[in-house]
Amino acid sequence: MTEQPEQRPAPLHVFLSDTAAQTLGRLRPGELDVFEKLIERLAVHPRLGIPVPGGTDPEVDDYTARTDPAADTGDRISVVYRVHDSVRAVFVTWIIAGP
Repeated sequence: MTEQPEQRPAPLHVFLSDTAAQTLGRLRPGELDVFEKLIERLAVHPRLGIPVPGGTDPEVDDYTARTDPAADTGDRISVVYRVHDSVRAVFVTWIIAGP
């Protein structure tokens, strides 16, 4: 019996709200680096974050996740996002930078 390599699901598409895109433009290089690493992980493992209860849409799951400290500032980035299974997408609604 030959072993089959593990098949990973195709990554989900990641979209940013206008507010998140504006915040992204203000991140420092180290903050941007840890944010991009988190987004890469969320595209493959979208339920990696902490579930946020109380969503109004039963088709959508809300989560929050935090990055490791940025190399240049030591700040962490918090990301609030929604997982839309029906369209295979992660939608980042907020990016919050701070200690």
